Amino acid sequence: MIRNTILPPLVLLIFAILPVRAENPVPQTSLPLTLNDLLQYMQPEAPSPDTKMLSLEECLKEAIERNYSIKIARNEQEIAQNNHTAAPFLPVLSAELDQSQERLSNRDVYRGDEPTVKQDYIANTYSADLSLDWRLFDGMSMFATYDTQKELLKAGELNLRGNIERLVSDISEQYYYIVTEQNRLEAAKLYLAISTLRYNQALEKYNLGSISGLEKTQAKIDLNADSSKLVLQQEIIRNAYIMLYEMMNIDLKTKAQLCDTITPNGQLSLEELRTEAMDHNTSILLARSGQKISELDLKIARSSRYPTLDFTAAYRFDHSANGNLAPRFSQLHGATWGFTASIKLFDRLETNRKIKNAKLELDNSELSLQQTQLGVTSEISRLFNTYRKNFMMIGFEQESADAALENLDAAMEMYRLGTMSGVEFREIQRSYLQAVERKLDAIYQAKVSEINLLYLSGRIL
Repeated sequence: MIRNTILPPLVLLIFAILPVRAENPVPQTSLPLTLNDLLQYMQPEAPSPDTKMLSLEECLKEAIERNYSIKIARNEQEIAQNNHTAAPFLPVLSAELDQSQERLSNRDVYRGDEPTVKQDYIANTYSADLSLDWRLFDGMSMFATYDTQKELLKAGELNLRGNIERLVSDISEQYYYIVTEQNRLEAAKLYLAISTLRYNQALEKYNLGSISGLEKTQAKIDLNADSSKLVLQQEIIRNAYIMLYEMMNIDLKTKAQLCDTITPNGQLSLEELRTEAMDHNTSILLARSGQKISELDLKIARSSRYPTLDFTAAYRFDHSANGNLAPRFSQLHGATWGFTASIKLFDRLETNRKIKNAKLELDNSELSLQQTQLGVTSEISRLFNTYRKNFMMIGFEQESADAALENLDAAMEMYRLGTMSGVEFREIQRSYLQAVERKLDAIYQAKVSEINLLYLSGRIL
């Protein structure tokens, strides 16, 4: 857990005199930077009323609702759900209507005085068909097809879950990255406040003639370097927020602030993580689903060796009207039905080829499952070693930061009294900041390792 250990009693007095504001950039003034300029820059600013306070749960909720990848995965899962139907077992019922007209002309020509005789005939035909086609047996292919659709639906659900898990992992890492960088910003504020105090003391001593101009100039250089460091840290945080907003798919101009601490969980067990990963890791579950689909594809390929049995039924109605010809009309109607059994005696060895390819696909899916399991377990082992190492480093770096804090507190008093040079004071100041940053790094890396371990074990949600 990140604790507020960077403020010793003497430094609290500094902050009471020089409150730091990190929201505005350092004013671009010519050297030297005056104390009034620094005080104006470090004056506190009232928080904006439209600033939104975000917790990790709120970030995850908005991201899952808005993220484009999640929306696409949901649509794909819905497509798989629409494809999972009882269609392979159901018959096909179709209707057909037909109407046609034929015009016939009969012309008799006489050579006498009688005129030509002409007769026209119109023949109209109407027909209607209602047919039923039902495949009763196809070598169990229909059952394998139905199970394949079911497995694809399961894979679609796993893909959606995997996208959500990846998003939760990425959002959590980015969230705690911002929290860490905000703690770095607080350390940079302290660093700048101390350098400001050192410069003011150096300036006062220089005016009294107790130190050389070289030490005063070096104090000014260090003050400017710490001011630049603070500005750079502010830029890092702004960019980190933009990346978080992009993951959440919200307006990049949103004003938000994270107020949280990092508390790594030190109770994770390597054996429990490995066991849970075998049952809950999304990549492993998808690999098993792919293996199941390959088994079903092999069944479908083998079904071509078996005969098929179809049932057909139809009802037909015909009506013909022949105009002036006799008979003037005819009408027929009736029903037909029957069974058809067929088997392929030779299909150019296509069935054998499909079966061989399906067996190879099944072998590949089994190898892919084994590879995925090995990759997940080995990744968990590596991450757990990192996780355990970072927890050990947290304790070491916390002790180092506490010791450096005591040294800094004593050095500030010695520098004020003139018993320590500016170079020596700067080195102690730098040692303290480095110890704080190492502690923050260890805490953040331990949390990232924990997040990735929970992701790989299927417990991230």
